[in-house]
Amino acid sequence: MINKSSLMRSASRTTGLSLRDTAACIDSVVEAINDAISRGERIELRGFGTFDVRKVAARKATFANIPAHGRIVFRPSQKLKKSVWNKIGGT
Repeated sequence: MINKSSLMRSASRTTGLSLRDTAACIDSVVEAINDAISRGERIELRGFGTFDVRKVAARKATFANIPAHGRIVFRPSQKLKKSVWNKIGGT
């Protein structure tokens, strides 16, 4: 599993930035994504994928009423799909 700490170390080695600077970069990117998603904006990271918010209508369930809300959806890019397919399941 990759967590924030291992992601920071990997990015730090790749960029040559200190761990503190790398952490600040990662935190600012995550915060910007969170802010954009909370405003209902679409985020496209070319070569990685797209985050989008889809509206879900209110509905009645067996035990409770579920109000209308937004659902965060991630759609991987073709590049990411091919990479995963080639490494894990494809030929």
